[in-house]
Amino acid sequence: MTILKHYFGLIPLALALWQFGTAAQDMSEEDITSSVLYAPVPTNRLSLKTPINLQQTYSDEQKPICHNYRTNFATNLRGWQVENNMPYNQIGGRGPTLNSTVYMRYGKMSANIKAAGTGGSVTAFILMGDGGDEIDFEFIGGDYNHVQTNYFWGNTKEYSINGASHIVKGAATNADFHKYTINWEPDKIEWSVDDEIVRTKARIETCDSNGHCKFPSQPARIQFGLWDGSIESGTAQWSHGPIDWSQPQTINAEIRDITVDCHPDYNQIVD
Repeated sequence: MTILKHYFGLIPLALALWQFGTAAQDMSEEDITSSVLYAPVPTNRLSLKTPINLQQTYSDEQKPICHNYRTNFATNLRGWQVENNMPYNQIGGRGPTLNSTVYMRYGKMSANIKAAGTGGSVTAFILMGDGGDEIDFEFIGGDYNHVQTNYFWGNTKEYSINGASHIVKGAATNADFHKYTINWEPDKIEWSVDDEIVRTKARIETCDSNGHCKFPSQPARIQFGLWDGSIESGTAQWSHGPIDWSQPQTINAEIRDITVDCHPDYNQIVD
């Protein structure tokens, strides 16, 4: 039996395992503060308070409501709320996710993150649109000196096409915090590590001869995630897995703080 937990302070995302017949039987329902491993359900989730519905559609003329904010999880949960005691379930291949419930269409987000180091685990820092647009950083357990960047457009996911891998200088990604930044503008995306740009993707590079561009432009929510890549063999190989769950263990990814600056021309900015 595998249990997820969230703790507070630095806001770790954690995967932990107890086998049947051992520690799991000694745990009460109150001890199980999140769902079974792989479940992105809102159990003990953190989310930004918002006056709008979670699912929204926008025309090019409409501007999503967006908040400029900085939250230091080591000292407070400013702007975030916690929901507990959500239902237990078993859904394979996923993991705990922290979701912002406000949208941003273009802007800049930065977070100081210490990634999980266990092979098979994947730590993610993502902008996700309801229509499938995505911009992300992903950290592969077992690869302590690199971070991967990627983007997707629409509901058709083209894997192994738009990704790239980058060296992270200094301490290993699972040993200390590094600052990861996505600067999303109408004409380009910039990914930075410790304030150094490691990749730029121009919108014009995604366009075909007819001017049709596969560039993320939908209002998106910020997500942090930690998931087990062991289920599918191809994903397990990519993530340096599978995770060895034969022994009890905890796998942590920590988020120290996050800063969000909404693009003033494309968002209704609310303090």
